[in-house]
Amino acid sequence: MSEVMNNSETTNRRLGNNMDSDMKGYIVTGLLALCLLLGLAGQFGSTWLVNETGEDDAVTTTSTGLRASHIEMVCNEKNETAVADCESSDAVSEYIAKEFDYMEYDDGVLKIEFDEAYDDCIKEMENAGKASDEACEVMSDLISAGTWGGIILWMGILSCLAVIMMFILPKFGVDLEVLPDNVDMGMSWAGGILTGLAVLAWYVLLPDSGDASAGMSVWLTIIGSVMGVGAAAVTTFVAADES
Repeated sequence: MSEVMNNSETTNRRLGNNMDSDMKGYIVTGLLALCLLLGLAGQFGSTWLVNETGEDDAVTTTSTGLRASHIEMVCNEKNETAVADCESSDAVSEYIAKEFDYMEYDDGVLKIEFDEAYDDCIKEMENAGKASDEACEVMSDLISAGTWGGIILWMGILSCLAVIMMFILPKFGVDLEVLPDNVDMGMSWAGGILTGLAVLAWYVLLPDSGDASAGMSVWLTIIGSVMGVGAAAVTTFVAADES
């Protein structure tokens, strides 16, 4: 496996880019671990899109993830009017959640599942005798964006995991010499690039988001992509010095 991991060693030595073998392994593994963890944070995060409406004392925050939206109203407890608005909003949200299967209400947060909401929208459209519905089309675009973004992100996550295992398993006596040359390099690049492509695919397929802006989940995923590309760069351009 050492031959697989150091396939670019000769070229890099000509460039003078040498690094201790163990140090190189630790750096690459650490960067890939960050890519993996941040990719998972993006995959299960609920803040790909964030939109805030209302006044300072009563703000409604809508956080959209790859598969669901979360709506929460936050109010200034010192403002009695704002508190009353929050209580009223919570009561309405709790009531609506009981009426629709695709909604869940828990501790002031209303969760809307895209897949189930879309199915319900299609049923209502058919019952109304409509051939199309703008709300259903928007929901369909949201599902497409989340689905493709999630699939590509999973590919990036699994690529990062695969390379991490390539570094770890030989330390436990597992022979990986049967793997093709440069597989570690290719998988490293794939992990970082696919993680970044997940964000791009999601953004391209996303319907008009209005005043909503990219949330923490997007930035964590992008940082994960940078970590993955960094690991690939070290694997490709920095030779391991065995001496």
